[in-house]
Amino acid sequence: MTMRIVDAATTRRVLAFAPLIDALRHLFASGCEVPLRHTHPIAEAGTLLLMPAWRAGARLGLKTVTIFPGNAARGLPGLHSTYLLFDATTGVPLAQLDGDEITSRRTAAASALAASFLAPPAARRLLIVCTGRVPSL
Repeated sequence: MTMRIVDAATTRRVLAFAPLIDALRHLFASGCEVPLRHTHPIAEAGTLLLMPAWRAGARLGLKTVTIFPGNAARGLPGLHSTYLLFDATTGVPLAQLDGDEITSRRTAAASALAASFLAPPAARRLLIVCTGRVPSL
């Protein structure tokens, strides 16, 4: 089996908001294993975060995030991430996705899901205020 490599543009195209919001609604209710993230300092340059989650017998995901504040002086973003998806029964790698795109889409989708419970039924707009990138819904 060949592991798929999915770039940011493809992630954006195939990870539509309506199905993502529905999937989050289901997974937030049914649950999955989400241990504490691992944080590792990388000398004085930055930080590495490892964020695993899985559903037994289904899928296993690992989001890796690097935070390098000094990148601003290099003209680079300070945060980069990737997401690795595995079969949770066999450990076979299935895909590598753009973690930055997944993160921004999940943030917006989780906010939209929360608003579906908290906002008045007549509400038609959602304002998301944050310090990172967030796509429009």
